[in-house]
Amino acid sequence: MRKPIADLHCHPSLKPVNNSKIKDIWTYKKNIYTKVLFKGIIGISPRRWLVNAFVKDLATYTQSNLDSCYEGDNRLLFLSIYPVERQFLKPDRPFESSTKKQLFILSRVFGLNLKRHLDTKIIRILTGFSKTKVTDYLKSVYDSEYVDYFETDLLNEYKYIKDSHLSNSPTITNINTPTFKLVSNYKEYLESVDNNIIAGIVTIEGMHALAKYRTKDLFNANTIYDLSDERQTELKDSFKANIIRLKDKEEFKYTPFFITFSHHFNNLISGHAKSFADPKNKTIPGFSNVFNQSKGLNLGITSFGKELIKDHLLSRSNGARILIDTKHMPLEARKDYAKIVNRLRNDGDNVPIIISHTAINGISTREKAAQRSDTNQLDKRSYVSRWDINITDQDIIEVFESDGIIGVCLHDGRMPGGKFKKLFKGFKRKSKPDESINRLHTQMFLTNVFHIVKINLKHIRKHNENNVGNSILEVDAWKTICLGSDNDGIVDPFDNFSTASTLDDFKHRAMKAIGYNFKPFWKNFRILSIDENSYSFFDKEELFDLMLGLSPSEISDRIFSDNVVMFLSKYFTDEYLNG
Repeated sequence: MRKPIADLHCHPSLKPVNNSKIKDIWTYKKNIYTKVLFKGIIGISPRRWLVNAFVKDLATYTQSNLDSCYEGDNRLLFLSIYPVERQFLKPDRPFESSTKKQLFILSRVFGLNLKRHLDTKIIRILTGFSKTKVTDYLKSVYDSEYVDYFETDLLNEYKYIKDSHLSNSPTITNINTPTFKLVSNYKEYLESVDNNIIAGIVTIEGMHALAKYRTKDLFNANTIYDLSDERQTELKDSFKANIIRLKDKEEFKYTPFFITFSHHFNNLISGHAKSFADPKNKTIPGFSNVFNQSKGLNLGITSFGKELIKDHLLSRSNGARILIDTKHMPLEARKDYAKIVNRLRNDGDNVPIIISHTAINGISTREKAAQRSDTNQLDKRSYVSRWDINITDQDIIEVFESDGIIGVCLHDGRMPGGKFKKLFKGFKRKSKPDESINRLHTQMFLTNVFHIVKINLKHIRKHNENNVGNSILEVDAWKTICLGSDNDGIVDPFDNFSTASTLDDFKHRAMKAIGYNFKPFWKNFRILSIDENSYSFFDKEELFDLMLGLSPSEISDRIFSDNVVMFLSKYFTDEYLNG
């Protein structure tokens, strides 16, 4: 029986809630601003050129609108609410991290002093948001004493999602008209399993979503402990009060299942990993030159952040447990959270570690990863990106031990190292590049998948050697992997798999690629074994060992549907969440 696709992390509501011209959560829409905002500029313009350079790889259209999900057989969505971080709206003038040549270009594009009309245009191009929304966001950055993410942003997007509950597609109006249905537990999900129903589970991206910040503190402080006692108390109280509201079933019928604790910028209670691309050379600026991630970068979880996790989010005494997603956490914060989970497990309370949309870096431990700086040079000779935002083998094992889950993303910005990028450019220059590019992206995805299985299986076999009477099934090496596309998260997607409408095709291609792996015509696209500092093709014995008797079809079903459903059956229940 054909099994529908589940996506652990996507943002179908982000663009429509921020742009009234996108009429609903269903309809596909292109971002027309990329064509019209600079139409008055004649000839070669540094501003047009640089903005186009930033935007050319981003998805300037809706990716996870529900019609696209329906077309791509995507029937279970984890809808991530994301209040846009205000640091993402404020270019880092006067661009002190840039070389003189980069500074010259940036000054021509953005100016060295505040030019709000330019920022409005550029942010609209990057995000697809309306002029009204971007103008309001910029007012909160420059004109307001406070940024209240919960009251002004989170509640607004939650209401939008809730109002979309039980809505139907306005474009597919035959006997099979699809319906969107929010579910609040596993039982409700099972009752919603139907080819014409798209089920949705609410999640949140970024703990900043639960707080009211003084605007100056948000931009100037590294952690909450840089603030005065009075302002610390004010911020702490906002977090605690809003978690209580989030768990109040009268206000939030659909309590978020999990929250991504960190994101791109400082939230004052936990560090974040570097996520913006560096410049490719000393002349052309990169995203990291424009938006400053330095405040809070690579810090651990503060003591107050740990308190929020243990006593408020994971607590069941104040309502249903809200799980933690460690994506975007830096190495130090992941270590801090693993310690919390281990202590709880030792006390008989299992908390699964979730990493909702990620990729591997192939480094064995976080300690080793910390010895390398996140630069283009680090990735130059690697097939996968070695940056800290991607997960180490140690992270993979901790997820397995916690009975957690890992969503593998489809992201040309996060996944590839320099070797992949070189191959990609070579194929792009060919007269008919699409099929080669499709195979290359399938290879990248499966290389990530089989690496996770390789680390899990090695861990299982070591455990079984030392625990003869308490062995783990080897096939469980496959249980922690699923899809976490990050569609509509302002991302650089795989070229020909850039919307949810292509997911069914991608799933089919991944299944076929496993079967084709040792065929002569597939020799350049075989699944790779990633090691600490190198990579090579798996041989037949290694790959068949990792498959553990599963067919390519069974493997693709586990990745794209079964593992998520099994995870929900254990952790998205009233019994587990409410204790």
